Amino acid sequence: MDSYYGFYDIQRPTIAQDTGYETIFEKVKAKANGEKQTWLWYKNTVKTEAFAYLKEPSRMVQEEQAERQGTNVEQDKNELRAFPVVGHLYLFEYHAKGKKKLPYYDSFPLVYVVKASRGEFWGANLHYLSPKRRVWCIKRLMEGRIDIPRNCFHKYLNNHIDGYLLDLASDEWATAILLPIENFVRNVKGKAGRMSYTKEMVWEETKGGVYDRIRDKRIIHGYGSSQSREMAKGN
Repeated sequence: MDSYYGFYDIQRPTIAQDTGYETIFEKVKAKANGEKQTWLWYKNTVKTEAFAYLKEPSRMVQEEQAERQGTNVEQDKNELRAFPVVGHLYLFEYHAKGKKKLPYYDSFPLVYVVKASRGEFWGANLHYLSPKRRVWCIKRLMEGRIDIPRNCFHKYLNNHIDGYLLDLASDEWATAILLPIENFVRNVKGKAGRMSYTKEMVWEETKGGVYDRIRDKRIIHGYGSSQSREMAKGN
């Protein structure tokens, strides 16, 4: 099953450094011990480590921010960003504009960015897909191709992001797509974002558009350094 979904192909195993302060990505990396693992192993391990974050997924970004206080040697390759650029995969906390009019939205999206301007950006929120369907999309991105269902793409406003964006290194993508932190909320009787909307309902609604896909060559923009460009690549 792992080979069918291509899960082995998207893993970039490395040995975790003993930093004295661990993010969730470093905890999973340490348990993998530099070896490629099965889909079931990753699913169970990530689920266990993510349990503490379910009620407050923004802690993942906060922990990465705390880790920035260490030395460069101690840090993982994820980066905190004030704004997004094309070709990167981000986690961030979001408060949608006009959320009272939306049927639902994801308040902690996992977005691959395809277009960005000064005040807004467009990208595919992979949380709209079940974890197994995310694997295929990530595998294609690492091969240099965008191949993602159209109904995953949304526009985001920079001034509606709460805090920083967590720019995920490709080493962490296998972990990121399994984190159970999608948080779909809806408006009920004027209480925008107060009621949950189950992820299973979202996945059921979006799977009908799985064959209507946006396909293109992957373009990667950097933050002005060759290191940041290399970080995003699936090499």
